[in-house]
Amino acid sequence: MKDKENPSYLATLPSAALETKLKQLRQDSAALSQSLTQKLANSQSGQNLLHIGPSLSTLPPDLQTLLTNISPLLDDVTEYERANLAELTRIANAGNAIRLAQRRADHASDCADLLQDLMAAEINIKRDSDLRLAAISAQSSSKGSMNGTSNNNTDPPNSADPTEAQEDELDELDHVASLERAAHTTLHLVHELRSGTADVMAKDVGNKKNGNALPSLKEPLPDDTEKGQFLMKLAPRIRRLEASTVKCLTGRLELILTDMKRRKTAETDTDSIATTEKLVDHTDDALKEGKELLMIGQCLRGLALLGRGKEAENTFARVAIMPLIRSKISMGRLDEGGSRGECAGLFSLLDDMACSIASTFGPVLELAEAIFDMSGATNNKDVTNVPMEVDLVTAGVWIPIATALSADPAIKMAIFSPGIASILQANYTALDIFLSELASNLLKVVGPDLPTTNGHVQKDKAATNNALDVAFESLYFKPAVTAHTIQNAQERIYRHTMTAEFAKKWNLPIYYQLRFGECCTRLNKAMTRVQNEGWMADVFTGSDASINALRNTQGFELPLFMELYDILQGLWKPDVILRPLANRFLRGAMQLIGRTLTFVIDGLEGRIKFQEGDQSSSPREPNAKMEGVTTNGNHHPPDTVTEYCWGERLEDVASVAWELTVLETCMTHDYRETIIAAIAPRDGESRVNFHSSESQLEELREVVSEVLVESTQDIAPMIQQSWNGIVVSILTVKCCAPLSSVKGVAATYRMTNRPPPSHASPFVGTILRPLKEFDNLFANRTPPQMGIAWKESIVGTVSTRYSVAVEELISTVQRTEVALKNRKARRTSAGGMSDGEKVKLQLYLDHKEFAKNVQDIGLDVESVEGVQKLASLTVEAESLYLRTRQNGKGPAH
Repeated sequence: MKDKENPSYLATLPSAALETKLKQLRQDSAALSQSLTQKLANSQSGQNLLHIGPSLSTLPPDLQTLLTNISPLLDDVTEYERANLAELTRIANAGNAIRLAQRRADHASDCADLLQDLMAAEINIKRDSDLRLAAISAQSSSKGSMNGTSNNNTDPPNSADPTEAQEDELDELDHVASLERAAHTTLHLVHELRSGTADVMAKDVGNKKNGNALPSLKEPLPDDTEKGQFLMKLAPRIRRLEASTVKCLTGRLELILTDMKRRKTAETDTDSIATTEKLVDHTDDALKEGKELLMIGQCLRGLALLGRGKEAENTFARVAIMPLIRSKISMGRLDEGGSRGECAGLFSLLDDMACSIASTFGPVLELAEAIFDMSGATNNKDVTNVPMEVDLVTAGVWIPIATALSADPAIKMAIFSPGIASILQANYTALDIFLSELASNLLKVVGPDLPTTNGHVQKDKAATNNALDVAFESLYFKPAVTAHTIQNAQERIYRHTMTAEFAKKWNLPIYYQLRFGECCTRLNKAMTRVQNEGWMADVFTGSDASINALRNTQGFELPLFMELYDILQGLWKPDVILRPLANRFLRGAMQLIGRTLTFVIDGLEGRIKFQEGDQSSSPREPNAKMEGVTTNGNHHPPDTVTEYCWGERLEDVASVAWELTVLETCMTHDYRETIIAAIAPRDGESRVNFHSSESQLEELREVVSEVLVESTQDIAPMIQQSWNGIVVSILTVKCCAPLSSVKGVAATYRMTNRPPPSHASPFVGTILRPLKEFDNLFANRTPPQMGIAWKESIVGTVSTRYSVAVEELISTVQRTEVALKNRKARRTSAGGMSDGEKVKLQLYLDHKEFAKNVQDIGLDVESVEGVQKLASLTVEAESLYLRTRQNGKGPAH
């Protein structure tokens, strides 16, 4: 097949074969054309192609003929599109040229306006410089003339016509307003300069034009740097204008503050003027102050616009505050009212500074807060944390005061490092109170209809002779300071970095060590004396009022525990506690309690021995001189010192257990309230609450409660050990001692021919006597958690041993009677009752007496197993008891 399709093969065929092959190809072509037409007719796309001709038979037989026929038409269409594109390009270029021209004209107009504003601002700045120089010269000349004149001549040298004075005041107000306008102009010029500079720098970085896009009037115009280049040529003048505007605003602010300070000082020096003249001068001063506040507000706003709020703060601090502070702070003023180094005058000094600043510049501070505090303008909480553009309270007042207190080495050493704990605490408290109340002392709540601070009321129309003031009074800005504004100012003071740095100057850890060392010294001395003299040693070093409160209110009796609780309370006294050290003081209190508990445990377990010598350690006779002491049956001379374990002494153990009970109760109740009142009071107006929110204070109270409960967890087991262990053990031994006499009951009646018993044995009354005496002595000092279980334990053990002894005795008597049966008749006839029966009757009477004694100490005999066993052992003698009563010979119970 490849050979037949080869053209060289076709060339070798004869003409007849070629004609036959051509005829075959045409037939195939016609069949295929008919099939294609049918398919096209049956489809939507094929029907769309049939508009070219009635059938495919009219189409050219090949593509070459089609291209030849359609080329003229395509050429005409191409030429038409080229002409349209040329026209569109011409129109777009013309339109863009118009846009460029319009933009250039607009830029030219803007540049002309900017240049005009620049020149006007420069004129105002130049005028302000000249006016300030003239004012400074006038002040210098007036000072010289006043120094050369008599003190009685108080009239100002330039007291001209009132109309001229009013015009001068209006001109000054307009001039300061023009300075604020110059600040606006400068800000606008600086923004335009930055924008123009950015356009020039970004000229070659613009968007590249798409080559396939058609010309359009909507496409962005090419970058134009003419305006930017023009502004860049003006850049030196703009920057110079910016610096000059800041300089003029700060200079004008300095002049106004100086005049205000001079006027305020003159007001305080005119106390001898007549009352009428005072009222007139007061009205004039109020008007002057209103105009001064207007000008100060314009200067502050102008500096804030230029981002130079720090310049305003520094100027206010340098001109208004620092001279006032320097005039008041000195070592002599600091030690006023006390000896050198005590800083007795610190509190009055700080209060005097705050009052002087508020009386002189309080309206200025209120004006600045009303202008720049944006926290009340919206409900958004994030606005509160936005720094103010001009913060005169913090940067203008607090920072200079903090700097002045730290600048002088002598004053800094006297305040922050006095070396005496009480002085350091007093200094810290004074500064902490001053700082916490600084905003409220400097600012007062004022509004548009409220009087301003320091008694200077707002302008009264009736008292104003200036018609312009009355006409434009409603347009004047009137500051409104709310309680929320004052709170925000106080929070800004606490948030400032200078406040944190100021707090670091206090050597508080050393203060805590001094205070805690004093507490440890008191406690160690008390423990040493108790160890040498016994628990009743008079170791309390507090006041008489304190010891009465500890005895009558808390319930303490032992001096050592009174001393401990007085030490613990002393940690939270107002003249001791410092709030930043609350955690350390709480930890120190826990350490003191732990030290005392360790001392008690060591004594209970015998690791610490107490001493007794020339003074008796008896709790009932403290500090009694001894002629001689008898201990354990041995006589010691007065100068002999013996050691003993107080854990073996019943009254000492019981007394200490009661003191531990009182201590545990006080720690979780009274002492908790003492700590909370010192660091987290529930009074919302307390000064310490300014540092924390209510939720934080509540959390702090919970932490204190948890710490105190945890610190007393070891006390309850010690009370249990002391009472249920040692007290019960000692009393049990004492009560069981008389039980040895049970065996002597049999000897009393054996072969003695005595009459039957009518009363209980004498020893029975002594069995529970130690328990009764102890119970009576400590009836009001028994730990409530003990209840009567401890007495039940003692009586249960004693009665059990008693029943065992009785059981052994009865068994012995019975064996004896069996051995002596042949003598029974004689013994019975002699006494009417055998010796064994007499013994049993005696044991019965003893049981009855013992049961009565058990009831006397408040126990139910039915609940004591040993007493019930005694009853079962002596029940046989009940008939003997009844018989003796019938014969009139028994006891009348």
